[in-house]
Amino acid sequence: MQVVNKKMCVIIILVLVIIESCTLFLMYKSYGNKNTNLDEVNLNISNSNMFAIMLEQEDGTYKEDTTNTWPTNYEFNTNMSGCIDQNGNKLDGVLSYDSANNIATVDTTNTSYCYLYFNIPSCDSGDILGKCLITSPTNGLIVQKKSGEMYRYQGIQGEVDNYICFGTTNSENCTENTDAYMYRIIGINENSQLKLIKKEALNKTMQWWSDNATDIAWPNSLIYEAINGSEFLTNSTYVPTGWENKIATYSWKYGALELGDQTETGLEVFEKENSWSDTVNSKIGLMYVYDYYLAYNDTINAQYNSLKSGWFYIANNDTSVPGQGFEYTMSRWEYTGKKSAFFASVNLPIMQGEIIADGIDYNLAIRPVFYLNNNIFYISGTGTIDDPFIIN
Repeated sequence: MQVVNKKMCVIIILVLVIIESCTLFLMYKSYGNKNTNLDEVNLNISNSNMFAIMLEQEDGTYKEDTTNTWPTNYEFNTNMSGCIDQNGNKLDGVLSYDSANNIATVDTTNTSYCYLYFNIPSCDSGDILGKCLITSPTNGLIVQKKSGEMYRYQGIQGEVDNYICFGTTNSENCTENTDAYMYRIIGINENSQLKLIKKEALNKTMQWWSDNATDIAWPNSLIYEAINGSEFLTNSTYVPTGWENKIATYSWKYGALELGDQTETGLEVFEKENSWSDTVNSKIGLMYVYDYYLAYNDTINAQYNSLKSGWFYIANNDTSVPGQGFEYTMSRWEYTGKKSAFFASVNLPIMQGEIIADGIDYNLAIRPVFYLNNNIFYISGTGTIDDPFIIN
């Protein structure tokens, strides 16, 4: 009796093995004779054992990704990616990639396993820098949540790679003469134009106007005239011959904020400043209050002392800040029914980096801001202070 039971057990096991083998064979035949969209495969856990997604690391090595999703902010490496058969032999022509739609497909007939390699994207010499950075962002570049807003560099000092040279194509010349040539990228607009701010303030302070009893709009201010003239735009120290043509003429909005705006977030202030209807076409302007706020993050209250840890803070960019550390913006401050005082980014440590009202007759620091044309080409650089972007 025991012998019969043993034989029956063996027979049952063999039958189960045959059934399982047939099932696996049918599943393989059903799956293995069609073209499969890898976007769908990677989201399907049952098929994930056919693919290994290999992501490039900062040191140049590759590590398998375990999230089982299609990578974003990576470039598909066609040369390194491929498939093998059940014997480990490389299969040619079974894996293809549609770069226009970012879709890879594989013919799984006789395919046992596929390796999909993805590289950290980078800009190539001759690329248009604005477009390139959107697809290959350096540290800190993010998309703002407000409709119509630009890609912005956002974060604390030391974690944002947005240094760029303007006025020279020699990296060493730029890093040795930061006062003349070093800038930082505020962001990139919908036209792929880079918005720059001078890393260090101009060597002289300026007044908006000679007294604070007169309502003087931005286009009529002394600062506007100075930075769009001999103090900056036509000053060969900052804008050498030929470089003026790289600066776009831009429609700058100007107006006034109110007392309560000091306690609002960067995106709330952006909405107000962006709604101003008065404009002036010029090449050079100053930062807006929202530029200062949003360079830290998009939710922080204006009075938080964290603002001075942001990359935008002037003391993080200039070791000899003129004007006692106070810096003008082009956003006016409406005070007791008048527009005779103006927002200034206060940078003294005791002031915590807040935005407050200063009289327009004060001599404060100036950091020119401008947009580059959208046909600026990348030459080299990674955006760090030691290896800034070089453009042409």
